[in-house]
Amino acid sequence: MTEIGLQLGKAGYQLASSSYERIRVAAPSREILLLGAFLILLQVLDGVLTGIGVYHFGTDAEGNPLLHYLMHSLGYIPALAITKSVAIAIILVLCFLSTVVEWLTKALKVVILIYLGAAIVPWSVILLSRVYLA
Repeated sequence: MTEIGLQLGKAGYQLASSSYERIRVAAPSREILLLGAFLILLQVLDGVLTGIGVYHFGTDAEGNPLLHYLMHSLGYIPALAITKSVAIAIILVLCFLSTVVEWLTKALKVVILIYLGAAIVPWSVILLSRVYLA
């Protein structure tokens, strides 16, 4: 009877150990977590910069047609909150998918560069030159 108990305990340990290994292997890498956190930070920063820009210049200052439509329909703050929340949810999903899709790490790096060049830098330049330094 004791031998059966030992075998069951050993089998349970092996099952728990293999489950831990699967979970550990399926977790996103540190690099992906940092890229995801940086991209989330950029989303928040873009939301703030866009909100300030729209406050000063109106919704016509927004270049994204979908966001422009949502701002007219819902108001600029709810539209920004919804779109940024969806974007952050997508970033989180991509971070977890990166464990099975190898090229997502490179794709996130490209998205960060595009986002900096197409959203963060332009809004920063516009706001600095036309609002804060004018």
